[in-house]
Amino acid sequence: VMVIITILASFAYPSYLRTITHTRRIDGKTALLELATQMEEYYSKNNTYQTATIGTGKANDVRTGHISSEGWYTIEIVEQTDSSYTLQATAIKAQAANDPQCQNLTLNNLGVKSPQSEGSLSCW
Repeated sequence: VMVIITILASFAYPSYLRTITHTRRIDGKTALLELATQMEEYYSKNNTYQTATIGTGKANDVRTGHISSEGWYTIEIVEQTDSSYTLQATAIKAQAANDPQCQNLTLNNLGVKSPQSEGSLSCW
């Protein structure tokens, strides 16, 4: 009986871990999409992305903090000009260790997402 349980567990745990990792990745993707919406709202009011900030406590903040809603990613504006931006979500805690291929998710003002699919892996 113990042998059967051990065999089943050896198959079930990796599958469980993949599911949890994928579910946590949704936290990073959602945070990027929400931040992109906030950046567009900022642009519509200020005609620039350049001065948008995160978590400074000032009027230019488009978001109050750098941590995603579920706490699995840090969110930042990595590049910005008057007419463009690139946003990045970086995995933290267990997500960073369990999802090395998709550790940094990015999204720009044109909707370009990276990393792109690698073989059977799709980060987005």
